Amino acid sequence: MKKVLLSTIAKECSLSVSTVSRVISGDSSRRIKDETRSLVLRKAEELGYFREHIRRLNAASSIRAAVLFLSDHESLMSPFFSQIIDGIKEEAERNETADVDLSVLSLYDSHFFSRFSEGQYDVAIILGRVRKDVLDRVRCAKTQLIYTGLNSIEDMDEVICDAREGMKTAVEHLHSLGHREIAFIGPVRQEDLKNEFRFDGYLSGLERCGLSFDPGLVEDSYLSAEDGYEKAGKLFSRKTPEAVICANDNLAVGVMKFLQDKGLCIPQDVSVTGFDNIEEAAYLKPSLTTIDVPKKELGRFALRLALERRQSGRKYNVKLSLPFTLVERESTKEATDA
Repeated sequence: MKKVLLSTIAKECSLSVSTVSRVISGDSSRRIKDETRSLVLRKAEELGYFREHIRRLNAASSIRAAVLFLSDHESLMSPFFSQIIDGIKEEAERNETADVDLSVLSLYDSHFFSRFSEGQYDVAIILGRVRKDVLDRVRCAKTQLIYTGLNSIEDMDEVICDAREGMKTAVEHLHSLGHREIAFIGPVRQEDLKNEFRFDGYLSGLERCGLSFDPGLVEDSYLSAEDGYEKAGKLFSRKTPEAVICANDNLAVGVMKFLQDKGLCIPQDVSVTGFDNIEEAAYLKPSLTTIDVPKKELGRFALRLALERRQSGRKYNVKLSLPFTLVERESTKEATDA
């Protein structure tokens, strides 16, 4: 349908665009003859201006949005991602500029790509660590994309809480307590992933603190409690470090269980830190020192930024970085020889 312009109505009525605009908008600041007003409204109706205007208003006020969970080694039901999604849902409900129809799609669904491409979504929020080939396929849908999480993707709008800097802070915290042998359990080999930088942060933290890197203090792991338990067993079969940094709190749960089963006391024998500050972290025994991530706010700001771009027509990408906070609890203490 061809868009009906005010200039088109003005031409049909042999009037100025400003006069037509005042009639259409109901501006009564200047006197307009009744016959002129009637003529403009009649021509606008004949040309379909009001039908087109209503159609555009309805289209603008309804937005189809998707949350795309693109990780193939994490759970959408984890406390970290569930809180981000809660934030997205809360923002969708409170938004007053548009009616947001929100769907959640997971890469674990065998029909994920067809459902995403057929959904005709206006915007899509990416969650999780994503393989490069998966991201390339998602981009083919030509949907407006935004990422939210810990590890930057680049080349799109992003709302992040920088995992690289957070890991540096964790290393610095343990170093400040006098620990010098600081181990890392978490994702290490990441060539096929677009966004995973926690191990890089660990290495940068060691360098910043003047500590040498020891590959014997590192275990490559997925981000689950089961993997934490298993990889802690492998690590402690080689060495007994003074402290262990876990790439997330789920891993820390498994690591702490292994240490307790082995008869090691936390933090007297080994200090342990996590990352994310899931709710359970405060209720572990001992409670877990971790990096707090504003998870709901990641979701809220992601949807807010996505809607802003759609409504403003902005062409450039924006990266919004939310602050993290070190939360000191019972699982870390000063080294005995510090």
